[in-house]
Amino acid sequence: MGLFLIKILAGIAIGWIAIHVYGPGNDYWDTNDYAREEYQLLLTNPGKYFTNLFTSDYQGGYAGIFSSFDSYWNDLRSNIIVKLVSVFNIFSRCDYYINSLFFNFIVFFGHVILYRVFIKLFPAKQLLVIIGCFLLPSMLYFSSGIHKDGIVFLLLAMLVYSVYQSLLKNKFSVKRLLIIIISLALLFLIRSFIFLALLPALFAWVLAAKTNWRAGWTFAAVYLVTGSLFFNINTLTGKIDPPGIITKKQTEYLALTGAATKIELTPLQPTFKSFASNAPQALNHALLRPYIWELPVRSMLPLCIELFIYQLLLLVFIFFRSKDADPANIPFLFFATCFTISVLLIIGYIVPNLGSLVRYRSLYLPLLITPILCSLDWERLTGIFKIKK
Repeated sequence: MGLFLIKILAGIAIGWIAIHVYGPGNDYWDTNDYAREEYQLLLTNPGKYFTNLFTSDYQGGYAGIFSSFDSYWNDLRSNIIVKLVSVFNIFSRCDYYINSLFFNFIVFFGHVILYRVFIKLFPAKQLLVIIGCFLLPSMLYFSSGIHKDGIVFLLLAMLVYSVYQSLLKNKFSVKRLLIIIISLALLFLIRSFIFLALLPALFAWVLAAKTNWRAGWTFAAVYLVTGSLFFNINTLTGKIDPPGIITKKQTEYLALTGAATKIELTPLQPTFKSFASNAPQALNHALLRPYIWELPVRSMLPLCIELFIYQLLLLVFIFFRSKDADPANIPFLFFATCFTISVLLIIGYIVPNLGSLVRYRSLYLPLLITPILCSLDWERLTGIFKIKK
């Protein structure tokens, strides 16, 4: 109950800050405003309300599935959330904070089922699992606003839990397969790059778990093949061009103006050489920024401090890692690490401002931070600070 209350308070906080600090025109209140319009449409023209989610008014029809502007598919990413909130309006009468309560009631299940995965991996580390799955500040904050982030977090948690349970029980039931397929489909519609990053990670996880092959070699082989396909599939089909998609996405982000936290980003070319040479910058942006001394706006100070703490935690983990890891957990931990690094790499390639980068990154932190917290040798670490008599 206490954790749910914290989630609700985070939802109230992000809504209050968005309107009173940043003012009108922010993503969270805009979503609520669009949902109000949809609710009015439900009252006046229910036929259109139930069909407009599937209708394209663009001249290109349903083309531009990976486009960021003037595309049915780009609009759909937000329209799915707007349609959900419009249903809340039946009961809330369009009040933002009541909608936030409904929204976070749903998203909270993402935290719960992610906790159920990690508590099975680390049954003796309940408090640390709670911290990692419920209380990481930026993850808690950004997943609590009425926007795509909370739903992405929920879908990712559902997917991970369903695959984990299927492997644990050695059976992919119809129910769990349905959840996996729906989660993947919605992730593709809402944030397609997450879907692309998930495919090799999920395949390698299932393969390593099912075959008992060494996880490190299995993931290395899968990612080597995936990388080869990523850069060469266009020569085979002529229609699918993953490097071109990411390059175009970066170009569209770079064209946006007005961000107070904008950072320099080297333009990508759809070639292996360009992606390889830009990888250090992308990882630096995704893993290390904002630096502790970097403060483009004052509101980022807590986020700078939080990231610095995670970096210290990783450094401590290198020297104080527990040696009694359960071998059965290794495939999942490889999945969590490889998937998260893949997503962060893509974010680092395409996002040219710190505000968006911090927000996008926050959703995947539990998959990295929770295993680190639970794999530290806390007894040996705290022993350093004990005063000998």
